[in-house]
Amino acid sequence: MSTVATSSSTAETTFLLSEWIRRAIDEVDLSALVNASSTVAAPDRPSQWPANIRNSMALCSDEYLMSALRVAHSLADGLCEAEDNFAEKGGRENNNDDDELHPSLLPAPGTNWADKVQVHLSSEGAEFNEISKLHFNLKSADFLPMGEAADSRGQSEDGMRRIYSLGIVLYEIFSGGERPPEMGEQTRGGKSDDGTAELSQELSQETAENLDLFPIDDVDIAAELNSISELNLFDDIIEDRFSLCNDIGGDDFFNAENDRKSKRQTQSCSYKVYDVSVEPLKAKCLPGSLCDLVANMLDCANGNPSGEDSYHNMSEVRDDLQLMLDKPAIYLYDQDIGRLSITGLQFGGTVFGRNAELSTVKDAYRRSVSGGSELVIISGASGSGKSLLVYESRKHVLAGGGIILSGKFDQLQQGTPFSAFASAFDVYCGTLLEDSGPSSIVGELASNLRSSLGRDVHHLTKLIPNLAIILGPATSPINRNEDCDNAQKRLQYLLCQFVDVISSTFSAPVTLFLDDLQWADAASIEAVNHLLTAASLAHDERFFFLGCCRKGEINEGHPVRKLLKNVERSSVGCTNIKLDLMDEHTINTMVSETLRLLPRLTRSLSSVIYHKTKGNPLFVSHLMLSLSKEGLLRPSLSRRRWEWEMEKIEDRELPDDVAMFLNNSIMELPDGVQSSLCILSCFGASANVSFIEPLERALQKNIRDDLDVAVAKGLLDKIGVEYRFSHDRIQEATYNMMEDGTRRLFHFTYGLSLASLSIEEECDGILFIAVNQLNLGGPAIVQDPSQSFTVAGMNLRAGKKAMEMSDFKTALSYLNHGISFLCDRHWEDHYDLSLELFEVAAKCALSNGDHKRVSLLFEQVSEVAHSFEDKLEITYTYVRSLLTSSCLGEALTKGLYVLNELGIVLSGDLDSLLVETKSMLAEHSDEQLLSLPVMTDRTKLMAMKILSRTQTCLLHTNPKSQPKATLHMVQYSLQHGMSGLSSFALILYGSFLACLGDIPAGYRYVKIAIRLAEKLNARSNMCEVLALGSQVMGYVEPLQSVNEVIVRSLEYGLAVGSIGNAMLSCSMNIVCAFWSGKHLSLVKSNVDDTLRLMSSHSTLVWILQTLPLYRTVLAMIGNVDDVPIILGSRSDIETEKERKMSETNLHLLKVVHFNKLFVGFMFRRYDEVKQFAVAYDAIASLPFNTILISHCMHVFYWGLINFWIARKTMDVIWFDRGEKAIEKMRSYAECSSWNFQNKLLLLQAEQCFYLEDIESAKRCYDAAILSAQEHKFVHEEALACELAGHFMLESGEGRAALPYFLLAQKKYHEWGACAKEESLGKFIKEQFGRETTTETNIDLSIPAEPDLRKRRAS
Repeated sequence: MSTVATSSSTAETTFLLSEWIRRAIDEVDLSALVNASSTVAAPDRPSQWPANIRNSMALCSDEYLMSALRVAHSLADGLCEAEDNFAEKGGRENNNDDDELHPSLLPAPGTNWADKVQVHLSSEGAEFNEISKLHFNLKSADFLPMGEAADSRGQSEDGMRRIYSLGIVLYEIFSGGERPPEMGEQTRGGKSDDGTAELSQELSQETAENLDLFPIDDVDIAAELNSISELNLFDDIIEDRFSLCNDIGGDDFFNAENDRKSKRQTQSCSYKVYDVSVEPLKAKCLPGSLCDLVANMLDCANGNPSGEDSYHNMSEVRDDLQLMLDKPAIYLYDQDIGRLSITGLQFGGTVFGRNAELSTVKDAYRRSVSGGSELVIISGASGSGKSLLVYESRKHVLAGGGIILSGKFDQLQQGTPFSAFASAFDVYCGTLLEDSGPSSIVGELASNLRSSLGRDVHHLTKLIPNLAIILGPATSPINRNEDCDNAQKRLQYLLCQFVDVISSTFSAPVTLFLDDLQWADAASIEAVNHLLTAASLAHDERFFFLGCCRKGEINEGHPVRKLLKNVERSSVGCTNIKLDLMDEHTINTMVSETLRLLPRLTRSLSSVIYHKTKGNPLFVSHLMLSLSKEGLLRPSLSRRRWEWEMEKIEDRELPDDVAMFLNNSIMELPDGVQSSLCILSCFGASANVSFIEPLERALQKNIRDDLDVAVAKGLLDKIGVEYRFSHDRIQEATYNMMEDGTRRLFHFTYGLSLASLSIEEECDGILFIAVNQLNLGGPAIVQDPSQSFTVAGMNLRAGKKAMEMSDFKTALSYLNHGISFLCDRHWEDHYDLSLELFEVAAKCALSNGDHKRVSLLFEQVSEVAHSFEDKLEITYTYVRSLLTSSCLGEALTKGLYVLNELGIVLSGDLDSLLVETKSMLAEHSDEQLLSLPVMTDRTKLMAMKILSRTQTCLLHTNPKSQPKATLHMVQYSLQHGMSGLSSFALILYGSFLACLGDIPAGYRYVKIAIRLAEKLNARSNMCEVLALGSQVMGYVEPLQSVNEVIVRSLEYGLAVGSIGNAMLSCSMNIVCAFWSGKHLSLVKSNVDDTLRLMSSHSTLVWILQTLPLYRTVLAMIGNVDDVPIILGSRSDIETEKERKMSETNLHLLKVVHFNKLFVGFMFRRYDEVKQFAVAYDAIASLPFNTILISHCMHVFYWGLINFWIARKTMDVIWFDRGEKAIEKMRSYAECSSWNFQNKLLLLQAEQCFYLEDIESAKRCYDAAILSAQEHKFVHEEALACELAGHFMLESGEGRAALPYFLLAQKKYHEWGACAKEESLGKFIKEQFGRETTTETNIDLSIPAEPDLRKRRAS
């Protein structure tokens, strides 16, 4: 043995092959095999067994087989490399002159190669005398230097003979050191073919001196086993390995190679060729694939392949050995051929040829886990392997601790509300209940849902029935009388909250997978869009959406196309994966792994299959199953592998389309099975046993037995209690076997059969299925007029149920179908049903934005309604439709008409109406107002709704008259009782009083309105009540606390789906945060999220309202270019839309001008300020009927700007405007000194500055600074300091001015106004010649602050 140390910590040890084999066998851990046996432990340990039994057991062990394969692969790899080098050098082994020092690396063929093999092991720093494992320390194997090099002549033949020579070596390796019996006395140590025996013997002797050998006696194993019957443990361990031999019987098994050996002809060559059989290897129960590999190598003895599966080059040997190492379960170990001969061909769930696509999905998932949301769409032809790719991705998600929700859309179940989307959530909840039972984690989830969603969680239970079980029986009833235009937005918000609660409860990211998106309903896709955008806005949420669709079936109008366009405009990551059909190489891999045969052996079969199927994986799998059933592809017991009849397969005629192929397969089934499959196909791709059982009762037919037959044939899968077509194309092929008329009749018959069952069992699921079946049949199938009435009523029920689930597109489909089933005289014969169908359909059409449909329905009802009251409901819907479509004039006209019919006239004097309203309210205390009866009369409630919509119209068309509608709503509530809209009326009334100057009275009614809304649980009105109420509260309560009320308003708005009001709350929240002095970085982050939220809801009006303040924030921070792309490019953020809207919307124009004024004033750009001041003055007095927090800020800064311009121009007009601002601010300060005292003092200081009242100005400036500091307005403290500094500087007190400027700079820094801080720093340097930094380390304990208190005291 030779050992060469390569470093202090690594040593290499070399063994001759024979010695490595013996030592490797000895080191196999046989106790593992003993422990794996079910037999009672034997009295003897493996170490006490006879050597021949230990050796036989070791040879078949995984430990030895894998080590031996590594040695074999290393030898084959070395020979491949040597052959390549030999070929590159033109057949000359060495080109240099010192050939003696570089003996040949490419040995000549011979049968004594085994004596020339050496195995290299790495001891990794350990002393090798300690015997470290040879199996795990294997480094490489190669040949000893050869005395005879390969000849360049006949290279092809020599290559084949080298394969044969290596085959002899592999025979010895896998036999445990035995030479083939056919070689007779040609044993190691004898005279070698090439004269190198001496070198081999020398190395062998050197190695033997350092080894303690354990030679294996040549004892017959069977005889030895008979003599030690007490070792029944060994009998059980090897029983399975010999069972196949016993099953085959006779001598055929051991003579399987006689034909091959008889065909081999001995040709002249430089070494003696032996006709070697691998039967002794098979007798040792070695894997059949390994025996075949050696046999295929030995077929190359004479330089030409003599067998069908013979090798042609060494690289094939190397590649096969590598596959056995990499995938032993597939390519090394034997299949259960006996079982396969009974069950036939079986397919697993392996994904072939999609590694790149799978990596792409995993990368997208990892990005979503890191934060945010990701979308992946996989598209491809039917049968291209989309579902299998998702299955592998699913395993990756679950392995990483993720949560996955899965659903599948169905072409025949598109009428079911939210279909696959709802199913995904419901199945997850059901699985959670099954796996967890009444565990604490389910209780925690229920608690978290109630805490996060409150009473609104019950809206989800209609969509997700299993959620109701998790939450328990305490759920609130659904209000079926609420306006439904916000319900879908509400559901989307609740689903986002639900996903967030699931993720946080289980501390895991959530993945939603939806299959067959080409059949998705619009409501489901809109919900997906909302989940994605909401997760991207919430920085701590992690959501991943994975969808599959068929190639070419997502057109421009499809909901998924809209989803992709929305995602492109957002921060959601989007990945599109397109699957093509498989190439011939991938198909061969698929066939090879399925048959568990090496790819070399299946290449010819795969080629035929590929050309017949065009590489469609679904077609491939079903063709192979068909070949297996026909016996053209079958398991061979004698060969222990699959075999096939190539000529018959090549001659097999197949249709070009997989659908036709599947159709032929179905036609071969018995008639009863075909009939049951057709029934199942009418209901989609799958059906649960819980549905099939009542279906059988309704049809009076047993179909489950037939379905079980289809399962056995591989056309259906039975997963738990669900029957599912093995693929969508099988369902489609079955469905298309029926003619169109026959299908329609079947659908209608099945629907009628299930209709009565749905009523008896009160099951929504059966109701939707029954109505879908009836609608698929269509009105043309109806024979009995009474059936039309029944079907129309069923559609009305289904439509109202779908509305409860907030799926208004599906609901409208049901209602339109119901109307289509009505007969010609339906208004005469079924008036009530017809009226309700039209009313509910109009509501759904409005929710879907189908204003034309609303108008048509309204016109029909208007012509035939029996009374005005019968028209009231649909008229209100029509008014809302006109208002939504911006037909304000028509909406106002129609609303006033309805009000006149109800006795409510909005004419008259506003002042008189206000006095009358005040008088009526004065008769009630706060508690009495809250104790008034609740309005229940349907007509009175409708009058309140019409009044509410009318005041909205007036706000945009005749603002001065808008308070009239508000006052009538208040009076109507006092006369007929309180409702949710009464709280809204009181809020508007309180805000109107505050606008008139009576802030205390307005504040009183705001508080009453909020209490009333809470008492009546008027959740649909709470957003508006809190939002508008907060604006009045900002004039009384500390401004910093008002933000909490606005946030509550936003939460209510999103929860009830009132997006317009929610966006109003968002805008108010930003305004309040900015003017209350919140740090600007937080304000900016808030605006970023708000703009993205507004963009996701396409609320252009509110985006335009928000952008001016956003630019102001960025100007103060200094990131002017950091405006997100909401309306246009960064270089042209003021897009044409924004300019046009400013021209028509004077309130928006006022906001734009004011923000430009503010920025110019803060950065002391006088000329710019004066220019905008002239423009702003023209619209400064626009009338408002509701008060906003921004109004007082306009007054404040407009006053400061007027005093500044007045000093510059000495124009008394500007001074007068400033004094008016002081008077207004004084009235505000009387209501809230906290919010307005510092502002009033600063205005007064500027007034005194203009009047040159130096001492009074000093006192007011100092008092303003201290007041702002005391009331936490850091930005206004900074401004007061800066203006005081300018006052001191212009008054000639430059030294006294510096402390004020330095303090101002510090406070701007605290506010986060970096650009303003820097600008002021430059001014200080110019004026005072000193440097300042963002970190103000200047000692501010100069007389500035003490003097402030002294002056204030004086």
